[in-house]
Amino acid sequence: MRKTILLLIMGCIFVMTGCASGKVSNGFMSIMMPARLNGTYSVITDAEGISVFDKASHEAGFGGFAFEVCATDDYGAYGGMRTKIGEMTDENGKLYHVLLSFPSDVQWDYTKGEEMPASYKALYESAREIAATVEPDHGGKYIDGAGTKGEEIYGETARKIADTIKSASDANLLEASSLSPIYFAITQETPKRDPMEEIGIVYIDFNLDGVDEMVIGDVKNGDVYDIFASVNGAPAHVTSGYFRDYYKVYGSVLAEYVSEGAGVSVIRTTELLPNSTELFPQYSLKLDETGDAESKWSVSYDDGKTWESMTEEDYRQRLGNIEDLPAEKALTFTPLGKLQ
Repeated sequence: MRKTILLLIMGCIFVMTGCASGKVSNGFMSIMMPARLNGTYSVITDAEGISVFDKASHEAGFGGFAFEVCATDDYGAYGGMRTKIGEMTDENGKLYHVLLSFPSDVQWDYTKGEEMPASYKALYESAREIAATVEPDHGGKYIDGAGTKGEEIYGETARKIADTIKSASDANLLEASSLSPIYFAITQETPKRDPMEEIGIVYIDFNLDGVDEMVIGDVKNGDVYDIFASVNGAPAHVTSGYFRDYYKVYGSVLAEYVSEGAGVSVIRTTELLPNSTELFPQYSLKLDETGDAESKWSVSYDDGKTWESMTEEDYRQRLGNIEDLPAEKALTFTPLGKLQ
């Protein structure tokens, strides 16, 4: 089959208009472009990956970048604009993470309208379908979704945690296992509560790197008391909470609720860095209803070191940005008792 190839840089980057079979390769891996998209795209490949462009937008000088599929052996390479979608091995069994990335800005002729041109939209919306066709060129195997799903990463850990919580005779045993002591505390309440029924887990990719995290929390109200992340492919504990210091997950927002005393409450928004247990502070809101407060409503951009006064209206708007979430996106916890 005839195809057009233009050598661009040092023999390693190519621009292709595609081939009749739809198969596009960078010499290490390949993807299959659907026949319905023939004539609408151009491709640039290099040693790392395959970038697909809307042909018309690219030739008109507006970039036209629609998506990229790449493979890397570095666990720290995903996050930001790159999300992990699966894992691939080469002919020697070496593991590679397959990543999918999208543009961060408009890549078509925006002077003609804000909507994506039909050809660009078709490429953009087909990206995940196309990325799932990845194949190594010289032996090995690609498994779509591998290394990204919560049950695969945390399943055994979750069952061990359930056993630990069920058998814990005091809070110290939980803390020694890097778990919140609240699971024992609720068994001492009157009436007693059963953590196997009222505490549960959920797998969710709230930091949007393509890999699930695991959160443990209250089945009914969604308060989160423990967070686990995947670090180099293995479960790692991130943080624990308690009654007056717990977390909530609102879509991609992780918010920590802290009671600093009577009348003073703080909500800290944080970002979990990809392939890490580090929580990076974003901004914090404080409501101080004590009589000697300098400001009833305030915001901090340096993790509570300094506070800036704000109006109630601004406070409510910022609070809404955190907490307003459609009901269908609320977390659904699986009780611990169902994991055993």
